[in-house]
Amino acid sequence: MVNLNSTSGYIVATLILFINTFCRYSFFYLLTPTRKSKKYNLLFILLTFPVILLINGVGDIIGFFAPFIEIFIFYIVYRQLTLDYRLCGRLLMLDLFSYITFGASALFFTLFTNYYTMVSVIILDVSLNIFEYIILTKTTIIEKLDDEYGLLYFYLILYIWISSMVIYYLTTYVFNIDAVSYIIAMVVVVSQLFFSLFVYSINKKIRQDKLSLQQINDLKIYTQQLESSQRGLRKFKHDYQNMLLSLKLSAKKSHDKELIDKLAEYSSKTLEDKVLWQFNDVDNVKDELLKSLFISKLNRIFQNNIQYSFECRIVIENLSNKYNSFDIVRILGIVYDNAIEESLEFGDEAKIDTMIYQENGELEIEIRNSYRDTDLTIQDIKKSGFTTKKNHDGLGLANIEELSQSYNDIFINYQIKDGWFTFLMVMSI
Repeated sequence: MVNLNSTSGYIVATLILFINTFCRYSFFYLLTPTRKSKKYNLLFILLTFPVILLINGVGDIIGFFAPFIEIFIFYIVYRQLTLDYRLCGRLLMLDLFSYITFGASALFFTLFTNYYTMVSVIILDVSLNIFEYIILTKTTIIEKLDDEYGLLYFYLILYIWISSMVIYYLTTYVFNIDAVSYIIAMVVVVSQLFFSLFVYSINKKIRQDKLSLQQINDLKIYTQQLESSQRGLRKFKHDYQNMLLSLKLSAKKSHDKELIDKLAEYSSKTLEDKVLWQFNDVDNVKDELLKSLFISKLNRIFQNNIQYSFECRIVIENLSNKYNSFDIVRILGIVYDNAIEESLEFGDEAKIDTMIYQENGELEIEIRNSYRDTDLTIQDIKKSGFTTKKNHDGLGLANIEELSQSYNDIFINYQIKDGWFTFLMVMSI
C-alpha cells in the first residue's frame, strides 16, 4: 500500500496530478476549435501549465478554487465572442469529467484499500482518462454545444457543474462523510448528468417537431400557390385561344382594334396577378431549410401587402457541411423580420428585394428594404439591445454578429444609402 505521507506517496500524487492536467489540456485542444496559431498555443501551454499544476497541487481551500482559475484563464484567452457559451461549456464539461474521474478513483480505493498501490493508482487513473477520452470524442456530448440548441445545453452543463462543486465542497471541507455517503453524492452527480441529457433530448425533439410542422405548413402554402397558378394559367390558355379565334373572325368585320384592346387588357390583368408570381424562383433553392425560410417570409410579406421581388436564377444546392444550417436560417430570419417591421412602419411605398447569386464557389445573398431617413448609423443598430419599438427584444444585428463570428469565411456587410437598408452575406458553397 502507498502511504500518502511518504516520499512514494508524494511522487504518485504528483504524477497523477501531472497526468490529469496534461489530459485536460490535450482534451481541450482536441475538442475546441481555436483561431490561435500553433506557436501561440505552445507559448500559452508553457506559461500556464506549471501555474495550473501548482495551484491544483496546493490542496486545501486554494485547491478548491483551482478549477475556477483554470476555466477563467482558458476562457479569457480563447473566447471568440463576448459571451462564448460554446467555449465555456467545453471548459465546464472537461472540469466536470475531471471531478467524476477523481471521485471514481477516490471511491474505488475507499472501498478497496488493499489495492492502493503505486502501480494500481496509476493504472486506474490512466484507464479513467482513456474512458473520458472515448466519451468526449466518440459521442456527441460536446458537439451538442454547437447545434441550434447549444445555449440550452450550456445552461444544463452549468447547472450540473455548480451542483457538483457544491457537493464537492460540502463533502470535502464541511462534512466528514463515510464511503456510503460519498457513493450517494457521486450517484447524485452522475444522475443529474444523465437527467439533464434526457431533458435536453426531449426539448430538442419538441423543437425539431415544431420546425418540421412549420416546414410542412410552408410546403402546403407553396403547393397550394403552385396549384392555383397552374389552374389560372390553364384557364388563361383556354380563354386566350378562344379570344385569338374571335380576333381572327372579327378581323374580317373591322372590329380588330376593339378586340385587340380587350385581349391586351385581359392578358395584362392575368399575367400581372401577384399571386401568380408569389414564389417566383424559389424552386431554384434546393436546401430544404433555406427554401422553407424563403417561403415562410415571402408569404408573410405577401400577406402584409408589401411590395417585393425575389431573384434566384441559378440552382442553389445544399449549404456546405461546414455551416450549421440553423445559424444561417436564423441570420436570414432576423434580417427578414427587421425588413418587414421597417416596411410596415415605412408605408405603402415600402419594398423588400432579395437577390441570390452564386459565382466562383461563393454564395451571395442580398436583402434590402426601404428605410426611413434617420440619424442612426450601422454601429448604433448593431449594439446589443438596440430597438426602436416598444416591448421588443432588440437582438437583431447584434445577434447576427454573434452567430456569424463562429465562422471564419462568412462575410456580412450592412449599408444605409439612398433610402435603402442593404444586408449582404457572402459564404463559400
